[in-house]
Formats: sequence, structure tokens, C-alpha cells
Amino acid sequence: MKNLFQFRLLLSYTVLLLLLFSLSSCSKEDVKANFIDPRLHKSVINTGFTDNIIEVQSDKWFVAYVKDGQSGELLTDKDGQVIRIDEPRTVQLKEGWLELEKTLDNNLRMSLGENFSSDPREFFIGLQFENQNQEMHFVQTRGKYYELLEAEVSEIEGSRKIYVSEEGCSTILFTNNTNEETKIDLSGVFKDVKSTSELLSDDYGAFDWITKPDSIVSLGNIIIDGKVVWSEGVPFKEGKSTRDYKNIHSTNLEPYGKILVKGEMKYLERSSEFTVTIKNVSSGNLFKVKGIWNQKVPLAPHITFE
Repeated sequence: MKNLFQFRLLLSYTVLLLLLFSLSSCSKEDVKANFIDPRLHKSVINTGFTDNIIEVQSDKWFVAYVKDGQSGELLTDKDGQVIRIDEPRTVQLKEGWLELEKTLDNNLRMSLGENFSSDPREFFIGLQFENQNQEMHFVQTRGKYYELLEAEVSEIEGSRKIYVSEEGCSTILFTNNTNEETKIDLSGVFKDVKSTSELLSDDYGAFDWITKPDSIVSLGNIIIDGKVVWSEGVPFKEGKSTRDYKNIHSTNLEPYGKILVKGEMKYLERSSEFTVTIKNVSSGNLFKVKGIWNQKVPLAPHITFE
């Protein structure tokens, strides 16, 4: 009887060990099968995002690759190296629209720039744990439209220059061949005077969010001695854009008279740093674009009669 009891006790203990081993094995298999959220196996989005934390249910994982979803090409970082992250560090894609970081607490931080193209952006991020690979698949489309919320402009100290020049000005001889005093239009003296705006930025998609390249935006005023001397909008596009100087000048010319008119213009040049905050109206995602704004603005004409 005693031997039978001992046999049953040993059998129960053996079954318990087998059950615990089975549960442990299942738990490990579950981790292997689901060390990232299954919802990330394919995500269709129309927005960018910043500093999203993706929890990885594993201690020993790494980013094995990032690849283009259409061509299968392995994408590279700013240094031209194929992306692979084995230890805590940050990597940015060469084109600038994706940033990945393996964090110190062993998660994946991800920032994704907007897709400003009319074509969907498709890419895969491959994570590896032991001998198993899992992919996050993203299909990203352009937001419906974007809105400029705020513009901050800071003039670069020492960049402002004010001077008088004949640039864009003409010398014109006017005659009056009638026996009556005549009003003559002098706007031709300044017909080639222009204001210039140049926007420069190395930020990803800096000028791609705007639907129309020549859309006019307000980036602030020019103030001299507390007075606003310029307050026009400028096209938000890369490089230089110009606008004709608006002038209405005239004088009276006596009968059968002639007059030689010479023009000069007072110009202001300056360089500023700008930061604009833009909103993806579809998703609410906010992003900033920073750059340099160079200006040349006609301030005041000067006319000489001879």
C-alpha cells in the first residue's frame, strides 16, 4: 500500500513537471510569435508622426533592415550604410523621412515624416529575435491638405544692409510737343526694380507640403525705428522669387518742354532664420520646417530732374 502511494505521488509530480515545462515552452513560443504588436504587421496611414514608442516583447532583438516595399531595396542611413541597429542608438534614413532608435529600455522609437507625394510610400522594418524575423509593414499616403499655423522669423544679427543704388532704375528723356502742360507718367523709371525673396532649407519636405508652389504666405514685417516699412507676403517655394516694385510717380511738363529724369532706389537687404509650424489637417500631426530667408526690398525711390 505504501509503495502504491509513493508511485502515485511520483506520477503526480512527473505530470506537474511536464505541465510546467509545457506552459513554459508555450510562453516562449508566444513571445517568439508576438514580440511586436500584430497590428503593426500592416499599417495604412495618411500621416507622419514623432517619437512613437513601439514596445518589443523581447530582450535580444535588433533592427535587421529597412526596405522599400516596391523594389525590395535595402535602405541606407545618412552615412550610406544599410540600416541595422544592434544596440541602443539612433539612425536616420538618408532621405530624412524616417528615424529609428533602439532605446535604453529596449523599445523602438520611431519618427516618420509626412509623405508629400501623390504616390503611396510603402516600406518594411524587419526586426529579428534569435532566428525569427518579423516585419512591420507601412503604407503611407499624402494627407488631404496642410495648413500653416505659425511662422517665427528672427533676423540674423549684422545681416541688415541699407543702401542707395541705381539698380533697376532708368534714365528717361521726356518731351512735350504740345502747347499745353502735360502730366507725364514716371513709373517707367522704376519698371525694372524688384523685391527678392529667397527661401532655403535642408529639412525633409520643406517646400513639398504646400499644394501650389506660388502660394503666398506671411513671414512677418520689416521694421525701421519702430515703423513697419514692409509687410508683404512671399511665395513659399524653394529658391528665389521676385515681385515688381509698385510705383505711381508723375510730374507736369510745360508746353514744348523736355526733361531728363534719373532714378535711384533705397534698398534693404537682410537674412533671417525662419521656423514654420505646419499641420496635417487630416490627422492633426504637427511638424516644423526651419530655414534661411534672404530678402532684398526696395524701400524708397529718389528722382532727379535735369
